[in-house]
Amino acid sequence: MSVTRGLVAAVVALAGLTRAQQPDPLDGGARGLEAFEPAPASTIDSFESADAGSAPAVVPAPVVEAFAPPVFQPSVRVYGFVGGASSVDTRFDSPRGAPMGENVAELRVRTLVGVDVKLGDHLRLVVEGRAQARLATQRDFDRFKGFFEPTLGDAYLDVYTSAVDLRVGNQRLALGANVGLSAADALNPRDLRESLLSGEPDDAILPVFAIRAQGVWKGFSWLAAYAPFFTPDTYTVFGQDEALLQPGLGPVFDTTRIDPSIEDHLQSVILETKRPLPFAGDLALRLRREGRVAVGASWVWQNQKLPRVTIDGELSRLLSAQAQGKPNDAAAAVSLLNRFQANETLATGVYPRTHVFSAEASALLGPGQVDADLSYSPRTTYVDANFNPLDKATVTWVLGYSVANDSPVTWSVSYLGLAVPDVGAQQQLILLEPATAVGGARTAFFHLFSGFVAVPFADKKFELSLRAAFEPVQRSFAAGPRFTWQGVGGLKVYAAAEFWVGQAWTPFGYFSRNDKVLVGVRYEL
Repeated sequence: MSVTRGLVAAVVALAGLTRAQQPDPLDGGARGLEAFEPAPASTIDSFESADAGSAPAVVPAPVVEAFAPPVFQPSVRVYGFVGGASSVDTRFDSPRGAPMGENVAELRVRTLVGVDVKLGDHLRLVVEGRAQARLATQRDFDRFKGFFEPTLGDAYLDVYTSAVDLRVGNQRLALGANVGLSAADALNPRDLRESLLSGEPDDAILPVFAIRAQGVWKGFSWLAAYAPFFTPDTYTVFGQDEALLQPGLGPVFDTTRIDPSIEDHLQSVILETKRPLPFAGDLALRLRREGRVAVGASWVWQNQKLPRVTIDGELSRLLSAQAQGKPNDAAAAVSLLNRFQANETLATGVYPRTHVFSAEASALLGPGQVDADLSYSPRTTYVDANFNPLDKATVTWVLGYSVANDSPVTWSVSYLGLAVPDVGAQQQLILLEPATAVGGARTAFFHLFSGFVAVPFADKKFELSLRAAFEPVQRSFAAGPRFTWQGVGGLKVYAAAEFWVGQAWTPFGYFSRNDKVLVGVRYEL
């Protein structure tokens, strides 16, 4: 399941500016952040003192005005966006009434409203509200369905001191040099219902409740974070374009008996049987040294965000035979029915715990910045061709390069690699490697290249952009071109497309039924 995740952060406090005391008539002077003693009176001879008996003139001491520091005034900033997109498939593959048929038309609306309040030089409060609505239908308006989902976004309190900055609440915890691609960036769950091509990357990152402290120590910046409560990825198992089980598996999983009015409400718990205990949360430590070449290291101890699903062997063999188009084994089907009626557990879904050890580096090189990450995890969950989970150690490396100077063209390229040692002779990591890899014990390798480029023109009122990804081993790729008009303030109107190309069990060919064209709008507050 981790492959799908890869493909595809009343509280009252008193603010503390020390304020100067106002002059006290009984005290004889002004006291504050800076106080001046009255100068003694000076005596000088007047020109008129030539007359006998004239007294010397007394000149009063100059008066120094004391200023109290300005009284802090809280500041409030409101921000957010509202946007929506409507899409239609370029071809209709699934016939009417097919199990797990594809969606052919969809409407999405998403909004975010946030308030950023600076309560003092030492306090800041951020609160966001998010909401999204989605409507989808299969061909001929079959299985029309929709949902509305309000959620809490960032909602945290910052406390700044001279030694440490503390943040408590719902937040984004970014780790690694290549944020989003690095295996170290694992504390925040992802909304896997967001499109990898036409969706906004920030919309797919779900804030998690955590306590984060950071500061500087002897030239090193450090970060420590603790997320006490488990929050899984948000995903769909079936019935949506980006579901874990795609329409090609329809003969295996017949979902036509589930009414569309409850279909999406079942998704969040259908694969799991147990969640981690409260306070057995995720931990992260990071140390980074800045310089011409910034280097750092991190450690994450976390529960995986997708469940490790174990299917009973007899059920697994039956599902595998159906996926290969073989006739059902009547005896096995009867046996499974009897075991189900006897309340036997035929599948379990848990969230195993694992470590992620990482090193990172960043440096300016030419017109851009290069970012590198190297990570090792002793336990990562994959899935084999029989839908069985495989726990394997994994080495991950990411190399990214993005424009860093003032350039009219925005672009970035990234390369992600995986090495999975100790894969058995008869094991296959589906989507990661082809079926021809089976036959000998090996280390499985996976390579992925991705990039983004945006070119504005006509005084930046229009923009052409492209988001694309390619994996060379099985030669599958995805591309998302977009044309945007952004001529009025924060308003953007765009037309886009998504293309998924490859064989059925390749990383991007697996989603090949989801080719679409779409139009959308987004307004930034």
